[in-house]
Amino acid sequence: MAGKIPHALLGVFLLLLVLQPFVVKSGTVKLESPPDWWGSRGGPDDVGRPNSDLEAANQTLSRKRWYRFPVTYGFYSGIEMPSGVEPQDVARAFDDAFAKWKAAVPKLNFKREQPGDNSDIKIGFTAIKSPKFGVGYYPPKGMLLLDNSHTHWSTASNPARGEIDLQSTALHEIGHTIGLKHSNDPASVMYPTLSFGTIKRELTQLDINNLRALYSPSTP
Repeated sequence: MAGKIPHALLGVFLLLLVLQPFVVKSGTVKLESPPDWWGSRGGPDDVGRPNSDLEAANQTLSRKRWYRFPVTYGFYSGIEMPSGVEPQDVARAFDDAFAKWKAAVPKLNFKREQPGDNSDIKIGFTAIKSPKFGVGYYPPKGMLLLDNSHTHWSTASNPARGEIDLQSTALHEIGHTIGLKHSNDPASVMYPTLSFGTIKRELTQLDINNLRALYSPSTP
């Protein structure tokens, strides 16, 4: 009996080695909550501390919003785009994501500027501590950062296993930059996690209703 135990343990070990890549690639990654404070440097390198407990799951409006339109957005000048994706595809993914939010509330219109150093919403890529891969700041701080150190981005219609869809992430983080918090509905764009190899490029009715509530005339 004693002689069989090492063989059994070896079998379990080999099984874990075989399954490990599939476990990793089918997991979920957190989309960062936007901090309510501004760092001392205020630049692309200042991502802020992890803040996953910032908001309650049932509190979806930050009560911070834009009041002057159009809201401008653009990429920091001189930023290094992530490897594996074309710059024009990155820009298109963001344009499409902003268009989805505009369609929900037409008065919340956007205008892309190049470069975007002085835009209302400034977009950049920088190293963000794993497992998070994006952060968006509430108005009027207007900054959106995505990871370029450990994330394999995809702009394809069907991301491969182990890749994160750029447009889905942009849609989520833009939601923060226009004033939305996380949702507790897994189907919502504003849900705090996104699975590898999946897309979430369409707003749910909950996302739309929350945005309309935030930008309604009665919202203080």
